[in-house]
Amino acid sequence: MYEADQRHAELIVQQLGLQSASNAVNTPCVKIVEPNDTPLDSERSTMYRALTARANYMSQDRSDIGFAVKELCKSMSNPKECDWVRLKRLARYLIGRPRVIVKFEYQQSPDAIHVWTDTDHAGCLKTRKSTSGGIALLGGHCIKSWSVNQQVIAMSSGEAEYNGMVRGASTAIGLQGMMGDLEVRVGIVICTDSSAAKGIASRRGLGKVRHIELSQLWLQDQVARNEIGLGVD
Repeated sequence: MYEADQRHAELIVQQLGLQSASNAVNTPCVKIVEPNDTPLDSERSTMYRALTARANYMSQDRSDIGFAVKELCKSMSNPKECDWVRLKRLARYLIGRPRVIVKFEYQQSPDAIHVWTDTDHAGCLKTRKSTSGGIALLGGHCIKSWSVNQQVIAMSSGEAEYNGMVRGASTAIGLQGMMGDLEVRVGIVICTDSSAAKGIASRRGLGKVRHIELSQLWLQDQVARNEIGLGVD
């Protein structure tokens, strides 16, 4: 069993003064927050940065808060009142779920790393960039998770999903290489619920899609050579 340090959650809740159990909520964030662009005062700005940094450290071991913390980190340089509301929302979530324990049960040696990817197309209302989320599984064990902003603006949900697959494939290749150093040989299977993204990955070239960077097309070659498999929807 692997457990994130619960002391970080306790400190975030304590410093925001939200210890009461009646403040607990079931989700770490909501997408729509009342737009209040009033900058925080100096004292709260300092506290916002400190608590967000603590949450960012904790999110490495807690996939359930990855997206919420990623959104908070985007405002570290100039936090606003609406960002303070998001931070307090995360703290209320941690009241109800201060601990997360990941269990690694005994299992047979798996033959592949399965990576599940998904995206939030144009989810950022300011930049219209999409979010790539994913999880890497070795058998039944979660060995990696992520939630990051895509660097390019996807022109369709299919392109956003494909970019998410590229991110997942890059992560899987890194894990595969590390396991190879330990003399453990595994394949890679990328799983997504997007038929459009799977179609892009299965062919050669851009086809009718014109907005994908050429540097992203290496995944097509890996799929064509059976170096990376595509999982079922």
